[in-house]
Amino acid sequence: ADFAASCVASPIIEEYLKLKVMQWTCKLPRNFKQSINVQKTKRRKKLSYVLQPVRSKDAPQVANINCYITQMLAASLGLKLFDVSRRILMYTKETDEYKRIYAVCRGTFPIHELCGTMTALLLARRDVVGDNLPQWKIIGPAVFLHAMANFRGMKPIFKWNSSTPWSEMQINRLKKDDNGYIWKQLIPQTYSKLVWMTILFRVFGFCIKNYYLVGRQAMKRTTTYSGKLYAFNAKLQTDAMLKKTKND
Repeated sequence: ADFAASCVASPIIEEYLKLKVMQWTCKLPRNFKQSINVQKTKRRKKLSYVLQPVRSKDAPQVANINCYITQMLAASLGLKLFDVSRRILMYTKETDEYKRIYAVCRGTFPIHELCGTMTALLLARRDVVGDNLPQWKIIGPAVFLHAMANFRGMKPIFKWNSSTPWSEMQINRLKKDDNGYIWKQLIPQTYSKLVWMTILFRVFGFCIKNYYLVGRQAMKRTTTYSGKLYAFNAKLQTDAMLKKTKND
């Protein structure tokens, strides 16, 4: 039950909440709007998601996705500020050591930022570029990364205990050293921690790569494929098929 709540339910709720906070607090510019298409058959109703253009061909098209990134980072940092501030204020007993170092490390632990950036990029790919992605594919990668972090020890937002900050941030527990080199203890020294750091750096690279990729596709849609929506959609489908073939 604890695994289902911490590693399944909590990541889904937190990532969906960040997405909704971003959509509720600002009006994002977009070229497409996703709607539900109901097809009635003899036995049952079939639901499908369809993208519909919200701008005419002569109207200026959206080609900048920076607002998606900044708004999602603002929502992610707001949720993180609430959670981290509460945990820092709870780690104040006399027996608690290295309060300031753990407080700084809590602020630099980038799970919320990476998850929010992945969600924002996939949302921009749907609403700006026109790639018809369902909701679960938009928040799916962020939920998976968040679930991995919770499985490794990061506390979900509903858990109030904050007595082991080193496990919450997947770092070594700091011990008093005569030499005073605390920064050496922060360096990952086990294979599992090195693998985790490698995963985080690869996710960061994924965000940078897709930021330029989605921005370039949005620019091509307004320049090279201006007024040629079907040709652009065919190119997107061809690129997806080639990528899938290459991976196989």
